[in-house]
Amino acid sequence: MNLNSLWIGGTLPPLQRLCLASAVATGCPVRLFTYEDVDGIPEGVAVADAREVLGLDKLIRHRKSGSVALFSDRFRYEIIGLELGAWIDTDVLFLQAPEAAGDCLVGLEDSKLVGSCFIWIKPGHPLIDDLRLHAADEYPIPGWYPLWRRTYLKLRKALGKPEHVSDHDWGVIGPNLLTWLLQQRGMFDDARPVTWVSGLPWDERHNIWDGSYDWRRWINSDTVGIHLWNYGLSQEERYRRPEPGSLLQTVADKCGFQWPTTS
Repeated sequence: MNLNSLWIGGTLPPLQRLCLASAVATGCPVRLFTYEDVDGIPEGVAVADAREVLGLDKLIRHRKSGSVALFSDRFRYEIIGLELGAWIDTDVLFLQAPEAAGDCLVGLEDSKLVGSCFIWIKPGHPLIDDLRLHAADEYPIPGWYPLWRRTYLKLRKALGKPEHVSDHDWGVIGPNLLTWLLQQRGMFDDARPVTWVSGLPWDERHNIWDGSYDWRRWINSDTVGIHLWNYGLSQEERYRRPEPGSLLQTVADKCGFQWPTTS
C-alpha cells in the first residue's frame, strides 16, 4: 500500500522524522508532499511537489487556532481522489504495514468518532466524491450539527452573512465529516477499533518519551500504528530525545532511526 503525507514548512522535527522512518520500515512506499525544500526527510521517503495536488493559494487556516488542519483535510481527500494510495498524518508511528481491505480502511478515535490520521478508500468509491464535495464548501451547514445550529447557519446564509468554514469547530471537515459520511452510508461499523491506530490516550501523549511509561498496554497484535497527537505537543517536546525503553526509542531502535544531534 502506498502511503502519502504532507509537510508545510522547511524542517521536519525529529518526531515527524521518526514517524516517516517507521512507515518506510514497514516496506510500504512512502511519499511526502512539500511546497519547499525540507530538511530532515528520512531516507527512503519519496518527495513530491504538493502544488500538483493543491496550490498554496488554496491555503486556509482555522481562525481560532491558526492551524492549517483545514487545508490538510482538503489535501488528503484530493490525494485519495487522485488514487495515489492511503493518507497518513506525519505523527503516526507505524508498528506494521497496513493492508487494504473492504471499501474503506480507517480507525476509531473513540466509540463515536472515526479518526482521519489514516485513510484509505477503494478507488472509485462514491465516498471519495462525498468527502471532496463537502470539504470544498466554504460555508458549510454540517448535517451532524443540532437542528438549532443548522437553522441558525441557514438563516445567516439567507441574510448574506454565512459563517465561513474557518470559524467552525475544530475537525469540522476532518474526523467529524468523515464520521458523518460513513454513518450516512452505513459504513461506520466497518471502522477498525481504537487500538488499530489511536490507542494512545490523549491525556497520556506526553509520556511517549519516558522509559517507565507502559505504552504496550494500548496496543495488540492488530495495531498498525500509534497516533501521537502532535497538535497537543509543545515545540520543545517534538525535539526532545526519548529515554531507553520508551515508545519512541523502542520504535527508533526497531527501524534503525538515529536521533539528530541538533534540531
